[in-house]
Amino acid sequence: MRVALSVVVGLMAGMLTGSLALAGPDDGGGGPPLIPGSRQVHIRNSSGGIGVYTSIPSGSTFRSHGGGAAAECEGVAEGDDPATLDIVEDQRPVRSTKWIFIEGIAVVIDLPIDLEAFDPTGPSLDEVTRTFSVYCVDTFYSANFKGFIEVAATDPMLDPRGQITDLYNGLQLDPLVVYENKVVGEWGGLVVRSPAWLAVNGSAWRTQRSNVQYYRGWELYLITVPTSLDFVVEFVPDPERPTDPFSGTIPCVDSEDDLPRDAGLEFPYRPAGLADFAEPGSGQPCEWTPPGPGEVTITARQTFAVTFWASGAVEPQPDYVWESEPTTFRVGELVAVNVND
Repeated sequence: MRVALSVVVGLMAGMLTGSLALAGPDDGGGGPPLIPGSRQVHIRNSSGGIGVYTSIPSGSTFRSHGGGAAAECEGVAEGDDPATLDIVEDQRPVRSTKWIFIEGIAVVIDLPIDLEAFDPTGPSLDEVTRTFSVYCVDTFYSANFKGFIEVAATDPMLDPRGQITDLYNGLQLDPLVVYENKVVGEWGGLVVRSPAWLAVNGSAWRTQRSNVQYYRGWELYLITVPTSLDFVVEFVPDPERPTDPFSGTIPCVDSEDDLPRDAGLEFPYRPAGLADFAEPGSGQPCEWTPPGPGEVTITARQTFAVTFWASGAVEPQPDYVWESEPTTFRVGELVAVNVND
């Protein structure tokens, strides 16, 4: 009889010890047991799924909420309280360091389908917040719900601006190609004192975007809007027939110019009334007249206004300059030949 009693007592002691170990230490005064745990952040992605993160950077609201990383919250847990084993309970009061933050349903803001009509307006990231429900220990019982918090879009846990470099690295703009004046095909190069029209392929003068990138619930793009076009012209005269060299930038188009564009033609269009001959240099935008025989290298340079787009929030970025490959043309003189007998 003594052996049987000792076995029963031993089993009860083991059960009690196991329950206490699961519950964690109490506060020494018979209060709710402490259930340790790490903070969790549940972030909704663009397809509606949830990603769970336990590594929370310093300075984040998710780390400081409630009093700091080691702060406790109060809730309930499943099972009987070891302090009240004579009472059958569905749930019992507990304390915990396991804070749970769960993002609600995200509002989807799509990028405009017609990029040409893109207007870079909207809230800045500094004005945007995201809503999270807060729980203690778990999310099963209503007693574990601790309310809602609004978390800034620039919170270290959510801030998407660290992805801008990757967006730039993946930005593939249409290549710029310097327009070849008709005389190049006819005479083998540009002609002295005959104005050359400076233009590029029409497909390049348009609003363009980077590939999309997804990051912690954000849909991210760089959107580039062309604002100006100019040409760097470097003329080296023929040393055997020397004239003045030329080195300079010829302005062509700026953001206030509303010019038609055709992806299959040059931009801007060569005007029908362009003079046959003119004084050397540049007399008007998009035009340059060679002063003499030699060689000229032309580089097109297009400036874009860049907007960082994060699920409808916008932030302007520094202008981006996109250049063509330098294109070199020979410059020669047309010689009148008398073909009469």
